[in-house]
Amino acid sequence: MDEPLAPQCQRAFTAWLAEPLQAREFRELRTVCDVAADLSGPAKAEVLQSIAERAACERGRPGAGWLSAVTVIAVCAALTVGWLWLSDRGYLPRTYRTRVGQMRSFVLPDGSVAYLNTHTRLEWVGSPENRRVRLLSGEAYFEVVHERRRPFRILLAHSEVQVLGTRFDVYQKADGNVVVTVVSGRVSVEGLGNGPAARPSWSRRLTGNEQIEYSAVGLVADVHSVRARSAIRWREGIIETRGERLSQFIGDLSRYTSQRIVIADPRAARMRIGGAFSVRNVDATLERIAAIEPITVTQRRGEVIVGYRSHRGDGRTMP
Repeated sequence: MDEPLAPQCQRAFTAWLAEPLQAREFRELRTVCDVAADLSGPAKAEVLQSIAERAACERGRPGAGWLSAVTVIAVCAALTVGWLWLSDRGYLPRTYRTRVGQMRSFVLPDGSVAYLNTHTRLEWVGSPENRRVRLLSGEAYFEVVHERRRPFRILLAHSEVQVLGTRFDVYQKADGNVVVTVVSGRVSVEGLGNGPAARPSWSRRLTGNEQIEYSAVGLVADVHSVRARSAIRWREGIIETRGERLSQFIGDLSRYTSQRIVIADPRAARMRIGGAFSVRNVDATLERIAAIEPITVTQRRGEVIVGYRSHRGDGRTMP
């Protein structure tokens, strides 16, 4: 049976936990021990050995009591090794995110790569045996390592995307709609029913150059052919559009700036626009459009106002 702590040790430990940063680290590091306790076989042995080896380095030092500062640091360092070992191998949740206008790539614990678009948050919620991520917001392009026995799953609010090994894009829009675009390989998409044991409310399979859009209540656009490369040109800092309404284009462009863009005239909102436009400088992109289309762009109180220009440069009225 474990012996109770001596009063001086209890006081030292309480004082150590009084520091907010140390208290938070202690809670996190306890999670390592909790996870290690649930492991078995080589994985558990390796984590516990790393903890024991680091703690043993300091136990033999003269004057290093059980709760001396040196020992506490040694134990925390040892537990940190265990934490990193578990995290790198996918036993612990990990969060990946980008700021507005930022794009980054991350290597997931299983070796797959996730490219995050602007203002995106992704979580690894799986394990070495169960490859799972949760897309909380934004857009991510995945290059998934092929492993037949371990499907890769992307969890969303009302659906699940499953693959074996492929390249595809998942975009969770601000209104809750989800767009899945497959570049290569095969992807299965299921609408989740209510309750953990409920059957999927719908299911579709996609292959290369196919896309689907859906909401929480069902399909918005069933599986259809697209130029998948165009959908992922955001990785190059470009939005490619083919005759979309300006209102839809502005909605996409707004994701790359912290400024609010307002279309003040419905005639401008109904205009259709096509081409490839940079997202790295939103102001310059709007100025470029204003130079070729009958719109005006003005800055007002921290907002960008898009209006309609009813007269051409020669003074004639626009239709």
